[in-house]
Amino acid sequence: MQTCPLKSCSLSLLFRSFYDKYLAESYISEGHGIGFAPLFVLAVLSSVVYAVYSVLLLNAFSPELITEKIIDLPTIEVRDGQIVQPENFFQRFSLGNGVHVTLDTTSDAEIIKNPSPNEIYISKNGVHFVKGQKLELMPLKKLLGTDNMTITAQNITDFVTQISGRMKVALPSFVFLISVPILFLKYGILTYLTALLSYVMTLFFRKPMHFEARMRLAAVSVLPVFVFNFFFGTLFGLFDLGMIAGVIITLVYLYFYIGQLPEEQEKTAE
Repeated sequence: MQTCPLKSCSLSLLFRSFYDKYLAESYISEGHGIGFAPLFVLAVLSSVVYAVYSVLLLNAFSPELITEKIIDLPTIEVRDGQIVQPENFFQRFSLGNGVHVTLDTTSDAEIIKNPSPNEIYISKNGVHFVKGQKLELMPLKKLLGTDNMTITAQNITDFVTQISGRMKVALPSFVFLISVPILFLKYGILTYLTALLSYVMTLFFRKPMHFEARMRLAAVSVLPVFVFNFFFGTLFGLFDLGMIAGVIITLVYLYFYIGQLPEEQEKTAE
């Protein structure tokens, strides 16, 4: 059987790893490299999806939508780094996608009232960024860059318009460039750990393998889980396989491919 060239296999392996038993001979036994090429292709595809999602997220927070959401926002007067108007005011604004902005200038504003998991909580003298159970405080002076300012709904709309225009150009590229190495590193580490695990299984089957073949074995064993999570989790936003399910499926493919290795593989030196 002919060896599958690495370049032509990189993309096809993402799908053939699900069903092609001949990969044991054509790719694992007779192939070249350590199996990272298809992992890199998958990391690029996932990063493209993340970059597109970043644009969609920005569009979800368009200036028109922000204006509609904060139409009832009163004029905010900041003097000496503190909000002096409106007084004793409390209102929560929903921006969508689980994000809320709360303006609270009551006397007990430092006690955050029922914050959502993703909330910007504005008190008299600071802004609290609530992220799940984590809370970060930024003084108004530091956030605004001045002690005195008048903030209106129009000011906020203009600010969002300016920032949104800049981010639509820069954010997708930034997300893509950051996601590729992070995802590739993640895939690479998990593949390497699977290769280490394969030592136990190949010992049981009495099928010694050299390191490169072992890495290719690990790569095609983890690809079904990675690809499944890409399509259903990353691309369609439905669900990912949990860690336990992912490990079980990987072990099943690892066991299957080792069983399909040709007998000549036994002659390969460790």
